[in-house]
Amino acid sequence: MAKRMDIKTFAKELGVSTATVSRAFGSAGRISEKTREKILKAADELGYYANYNASNLGSKKSGSICFFYPEIYTEEPDYFVSEVILGINRNLDHRQVFKVTPFDENDNRILNSCKQQILDGRVSGAIILSGTKGANILASLAEKVKIPYVIIGRNPKFTTNTVDYDNEHGAFLAGKLLKRLGRKKVAYISGHLDKLKKRGFAKGFGIEMSELITVRGGAGFRYGIQAMETLRKKYPDVDGVLCANDNLAIGLINHAQKIGVSIPKDLSVVGFDDIAFSKFCNPSLSTISLNLKELGSAAVRLLEKQMSGRDKSTPAKCENEFIQCELIIREST
Repeated sequence: MAKRMDIKTFAKELGVSTATVSRAFGSAGRISEKTREKILKAADELGYYANYNASNLGSKKSGSICFFYPEIYTEEPDYFVSEVILGINRNLDHRQVFKVTPFDENDNRILNSCKQQILDGRVSGAIILSGTKGANILASLAEKVKIPYVIIGRNPKFTTNTVDYDNEHGAFLAGKLLKRLGRKKVAYISGHLDKLKKRGFAKGFGIEMSELITVRGGAGFRYGIQAMETLRKKYPDVDGVLCANDNLAIGLINHAQKIGVSIPKDLSVVGFDDIAFSKFCNPSLSTISLNLKELGSAAVRLLEKQMSGRDKSTPAKCENEFIQCELIIREST
């Protein structure tokens, strides 16, 4: 871990004034975006950060708790993230400021803004949704500048401070269910982080991954409509599907019924995540519950353990928490 550097040493290293450094870490001041990005990049590389992160660490009254997540859903609400946020918000101390900060993997300015929040001391604790390169960058930066952080989702690069869940086992349960129901041919409708879900689903249904039909999906209701059209045209004999997320499954079911496909008589449908709306669609959706609110609650528990560590200059490392997946059987199967 890089040694702590003061502002004078850092400014001298870059050949700029301390005032320029301060402006780069603030939201105002006469400084070009190019200079700001140069200074932030150097801060990341050299291990410089604003000097009030450590004082915030032990105090719930200072700074803010920030939830960083990658935007992968477009044009539709991200129900997965919304329910995780509920779990976080309900378990934070009421004195803490809670900020929700989405970032775009393909927009360096937005990602740099997230990095700047960590570097300039505005964040006293970070919860980061895993699964993208940007999430890894933010988690590594939080560790480097010694602020408490928690990652939601499996991440082999981080062995502590993680709230994990088992996508593969959840998909395995879905495959076993469709096999038990006597379904003959199944397909997987893809979304995000598909590899483990595909492997578990094929194993649960008792086939090789190479035998599993995969249909392109996405991250929204409209992609479920498109997937149903693909099934009807290319794979009309498929009688069971696992969708990578509930949005896909709900969109698929809605369109299936419009074109005369009976759910579950003609096609059994299983979703993934168990968002609240899955209980209320018609037919109600069988799904794999990730216990989304509990993911948020567990993240807060781990964060508080770090923030209450004895040495306020370095957060305590915390053992990972594991949240079990559950198969929820409803009317769509």
